[in-house]
Amino acid sequence: MKLNQPQWKAPLAAASGLLLVLTFPKFHLFPLSVFALIPLILAVAQEPRPARRFLWGSVAGFLFFAGTCYWVFTVMHQYGGLGIVAAAGVFVLFSLILALYWGLFSWLAGYLWAAPWGPLAVPFLWVSIELARAHLFSGFPWLLLGYALTDYPSLARLAQWTGVYGLSGLLVSWNVAWVWLYTRRSKAALGFTTALLAGTLLLVLAAPSETYPEDHKAFLVQTSIPQEVAWEQWDLATQRPLLDRLEALTTQAVGRQDPPALVIWPEMPASFYFHDDSFTRLYAEGIARRTNSYFLMGIVAFVPGSERTQPLNSEVLLDPTGRLVSQYDKIHLVPFGEYVPLKRFLWFAEKLTAEAGDFVSGNRLVVSELAGGRMSGLICYEAIFPELVRRFVEQGAEVLVNISNDGWYGSSAARYQHLLMARMRAIENARYLLRATNTGITVVVRPDGRIAAEIPPDRPGVLEARWGFQSRRTFYSRHGDWFAYAACLLTVVALIAARRGKQYRKGKGKQI
Repeated sequence: MKLNQPQWKAPLAAASGLLLVLTFPKFHLFPLSVFALIPLILAVAQEPRPARRFLWGSVAGFLFFAGTCYWVFTVMHQYGGLGIVAAAGVFVLFSLILALYWGLFSWLAGYLWAAPWGPLAVPFLWVSIELARAHLFSGFPWLLLGYALTDYPSLARLAQWTGVYGLSGLLVSWNVAWVWLYTRRSKAALGFTTALLAGTLLLVLAAPSETYPEDHKAFLVQTSIPQEVAWEQWDLATQRPLLDRLEALTTQAVGRQDPPALVIWPEMPASFYFHDDSFTRLYAEGIARRTNSYFLMGIVAFVPGSERTQPLNSEVLLDPTGRLVSQYDKIHLVPFGEYVPLKRFLWFAEKLTAEAGDFVSGNRLVVSELAGGRMSGLICYEAIFPELVRRFVEQGAEVLVNISNDGWYGSSAARYQHLLMARMRAIENARYLLRATNTGITVVVRPDGRIAAEIPPDRPGVLEARWGFQSRRTFYSRHGDWFAYAACLLTVVALIAARRGKQYRKGKGKQI
């Protein structure tokens, strides 16, 4: 079988998309990431026609995003008010648009591959495409390739210097090395593979043995509130059974703490109007005082002066006396969940919650004072954005808290994927991450990304967590996505050099 034959290129591209689906949750076959892109790179490296390369990459990308983000259909159908056909259409369109990034990668990768040194630039190209996906059109950096190394701390610690993009570059480099050796068997290919092997081994063998302080206590409450609560009337009489259940769940597990602990409620479908109803604030202050703890909870707030027309997805922190310490308003909203992009044209995308489609973004980072250190809270989807999270650490956060409601996803792979990405934020910034969710997965993540404790999904419970403040700032926390932007620069230089080299070879051929 000759893999360079035209009839094998589409199946090769498809194989890469499917292998990467198996790499991530729920399959969790993370070692496949070292080989998964080989079929696609092999197909585009031997395809001279740019349009075909773009097509093969788009096929692989569509299968990857459709296979990993299948839960989009369920969310749009069950909670977005769309019928089966409309929800399927949104899902297919979503996968096709994201597949274009892979098409662009494949088109340009084949162009670079034609140059003698071109394979060296392909990992930088991949990183550049991932950076674009993370920022363009509000950004969707879901399951960047580097997340496949989250469970391998000795390798994942590279993210403390480069962010997750450096891990993506490392994995693509291994895929490139195999194809380069197979197609050319040159000294350059052998030298690249040898250097890559040496660097990877050095990263593993030089990994320090680290211990982390666990001198503070937190109680992470997994509330397990059904999504249908979002459509219920919000008043004391209607919500009293829910409020009583949450209070009992919390106070019975926490008791009265001395010294004060940190109690965390997740983002929930229940719309706690802390500033705008007659009972939420008194209720929250009572929990803080009875537990003698700092109390963090998700609420719905409104832009001052908007007369409740501009809702904010927010969280508030109370001290052990019930005093309001801080309020953080979510900066990075979920498209179609909390706001509708291009709303004028996408009128058919109905609301997912009482305020969905109408939320407005917050505009400031918040770092809050606790006893002994400083904390920042991330709300749900924000945990997948490396640059946003590291800005909290740059501003002084010594522990990260992520509250989330993954109940939208049901029992799909999405909540496991979401946790995988949140853990990388702990690694990049060398911080404990305390993650409380409505339906799961509630966890304590150590600064090396390992899970210290967790509550199984889909059951109410309280996780008693031990953790410690971390003050050291990593190179990534200080300098951000320098590696990704350097990769963009190197990609542009490589593409220009490849074009000039092609013109030179063409001109030389004519002279002969």
